[in-house]
Amino acid sequence: MFQSEYSTPRRSFLARLSAAAVAFTGLTLAAPAQLAHAAEPDETWLRALTGKHKTVFDVETHKNGTALTQAKNLLDAWKNEYQVEPPLVNLVLAVRGTGIPIVLNDALWARYKLGEQYGIMDPSTKAPAMRNPFIAANLQPQGLVNAEQTVEALQERGVTFLVCRNTIAGATRKLVAAGLGTPVEVKAAIEGGIIGRVTTVPAMVVAFTRMQERGLAYVFAG
Repeated sequence: MFQSEYSTPRRSFLARLSAAAVAFTGLTLAAPAQLAHAAEPDETWLRALTGKHKTVFDVETHKNGTALTQAKNLLDAWKNEYQVEPPLVNLVLAVRGTGIPIVLNDALWARYKLGEQYGIMDPSTKAPAMRNPFIAANLQPQGLVNAEQTVEALQERGVTFLVCRNTIAGATRKLVAAGLGTPVEVKAAIEGGIIGRVTTVPAMVVAFTRMQERGLAYVFAG
């Protein structure tokens, strides 16, 4: 068989080109998957929900702490009537919308006048609250919640609190519109002012989906 003096170099070149194409294709296919895996949100909070009885409260509005009262009542009912307590009982409070002041610290309440902005009154002064009335440090005899209904008391009983980035964005827009700062500074302040042991998730609608997949019962509490 006749072979051109150029055949061998040409076959070698095509072989190298083919190998390079395969390698490049492998990289382009693998890279997005690797990036997606690396960017996957931390769902440690979700994996911890291993109880037999699992519920999520949708806290869309603060309602002067009504959801906190309901959370305490739910835990008491399981304990007193069914003799079941955490970790066999899991409860999540998914705070969103105008419920966000519940999980913000006193510095933010004072700086951004959250009582005025969200219509939360201090029972003792009858004026807009300047401190978070839903946490243990600010309990009052005739307050909006009692000692067993504070965020910290519920956390001690195993309740998980969530807030989402979309809610943070909504609060940022609200406070900026009220002339209380720029978008960058307000967003940074809110993110830094979420009280301890509250988990931030990307989007509550996705969090609800993930919890439903894990068998949590949904209750609208706000």
